[in-house]
Amino acid sequence: MAGSLIKIDEEIVTSAVASVTLGGANWDSSYDVYEVVVSNVVTDTDAQPLIFRHLDTSNSPITTANYDVAFKVLRTDTTFENGYATGGTFAYIVDNNIGTATGEVANAVLYLFNSNNGSEYTFHNVESTYRNSTGVLRGAQGGGVLDSAVLTKGVSIFMNSGNIDSGTFTLYGLAK
Repeated sequence: MAGSLIKIDEEIVTSAVASVTLGGANWDSSYDVYEVVVSNVVTDTDAQPLIFRHLDTSNSPITTANYDVAFKVLRTDTTFENGYATGGTFAYIVDNNIGTATGEVANAVLYLFNSNNGSEYTFHNVESTYRNSTGVLRGAQGGGVLDSAVLTKGVSIFMNSGNIDSGTFTLYGLAK
C-alpha cells in the first residue's frame, strides 16, 4: 500500500532506563523517510528536556558537536517563543523541561530524512506536545540537521539528566 507506515522497531518502557535506542541492529535501510513516535513519556527527574542523537553505522550515538536545531514553541501561559541552537552534541525532541508531577508527560513525532545517504546531511522535523515542570502546556514544531555527511541507523533517546520512567517509542519506515 502506497504511503504506509511499516513498523521497524519499538520499545515500551515500564521502569526507569537511561536511554531508548530505535533502529541500530534493527535498522532497515530500504526507506527514504522514517517516523519516530514518542508517546506518554514520564521522567524521574524534574525539569529536564527529552533529547536524541543519531546512531552511526556501528550503532553508537553520534556525539560530535554537529547538531543544529530551530523551533517555534506555542505556550498556554504567554505568547510563542523561538528556540535554536547550533553546534550541539544532541538535538531536542522536547525543547523545554518535562515535569514529574501527575499529568506532566511528553508526546512527539519525529521524521528522519537522508539517513541512508552518506553524502548528504541527515535532518529531522519534530512536533511535540508536553506539560513542562511548571505545569504549562506547550507545543513545539521545528527541525534540525546533523551537519556531517554520514550514514545514520536510528536514534538514541534520553534525558539531559535522569531517566525515562515510562513511555512508548516506535520507529516506522514510510513506504512509497
